[in-house]
Amino acid sequence: MTKPGAIIAGGSFSSLGVARNLGQHGIPVSVFDSEMCLAQFSKYTRNFFRSPPEGEDSRLVDFLLSLSNNKDIAGSVLFVSTDEQVRIVSQHHCQLAEKYIVSIPEWETTRYLYDKRLTTVLAKKQQIPIPETVTVGDAQDLHSLNLSFPLIIKPAITPHLVSKTKKKGYRANNPDELKALYQRVARIMDPQEILIQEFIPGGARNLYSYFGYFKEGRPVSGYSARRLRQHPRELGKASTYAVSVHIPELEAMATDLLTGIGYTGIAEVEFMFNPNHARFELLEVNPRIWGWITLAIHAGIDLPYLAYADLTQEPYRLGKYTEGAKWMHMVTDIPVVSIELLHGRLNLGDYLRSIMGCHDAVFNLADPLPFVMELLMIPYLIKRRGF
Repeated sequence: MTKPGAIIAGGSFSSLGVARNLGQHGIPVSVFDSEMCLAQFSKYTRNFFRSPPEGEDSRLVDFLLSLSNNKDIAGSVLFVSTDEQVRIVSQHHCQLAEKYIVSIPEWETTRYLYDKRLTTVLAKKQQIPIPETVTVGDAQDLHSLNLSFPLIIKPAITPHLVSKTKKKGYRANNPDELKALYQRVARIMDPQEILIQEFIPGGARNLYSYFGYFKEGRPVSGYSARRLRQHPRELGKASTYAVSVHIPELEAMATDLLTGIGYTGIAEVEFMFNPNHARFELLEVNPRIWGWITLAIHAGIDLPYLAYADLTQEPYRLGKYTEGAKWMHMVTDIPVVSIELLHGRLNLGDYLRSIMGCHDAVFNLADPLPFVMELLMIPYLIKRRGF
């Protein structure tokens, strides 16, 4: 009997890792993207399709429905890799589930993770610690905030800011900065979506995640990671270096959170350790492929294949996850490290030790073309995506 295929929405370096993992298990992998992408150059990608952009919901859904008429695609497991793909696919889950095995839940579930206002409501209900977070009606209400500076201004719906500014948020160090930043962001997006949040010091050294494959909110297999470098340094859009760690407290909080909505699928639950409160606090949840998902594979768990196998009712074996596995995305990590070395926040010896035995997100001797293409595409990636 022929195995169902897998089709991946978006072909960034994170999707490349998923394509390689599934392809190595003999699963036919297809990728679609609205632009040139790394995953299309992998030997594990059998088909690449050019799709409409994410901003055109109806065209993208029609594209997927039409694509399912292709015998190589029909009945494939559909994976998504961006926040907007989560929204579009989950909002049209019923239609798409007639043609595909959809790897994310319906909108009634995923909306709690897509909109950080709802994530906050869910966290409070499940008694998960979060940074102090407020919304205000307009700029005139800012003076009445009972929060200490510095503060963070961020969007409740990440793509609504990132798509316009390539930033996930801004830091305000005083009331004047807060007012100016609020007014700037309010011109870009609905002011009701603006979150003002307590700033957690420490940068990436206090950044952690629990991740895995969940069924009804409980991890079938999962583990924790410490994300020690990111770009930009504060309010990072992407981790550039991560290490596997064992922190049972993060598993407990992630499980409590996701059982609150009965979540089934892969997910990364982000936390930051707040030294002011001496506790881990929830930042956000990514119910999709994330940048360093291949850390799990390198550390012993074929996470994408585990999700595929469970969704297609194939037998699978849980691997044994190990601490101390290292992951980096070399192309973005080198600029981050250069800045850290220049400012004396990292020394060369520590950096060299950090990358010994490290797994790179793209470089792979058995599948070298994506790395070559990534080097050639650096100017394009800087222009289009901000890094």
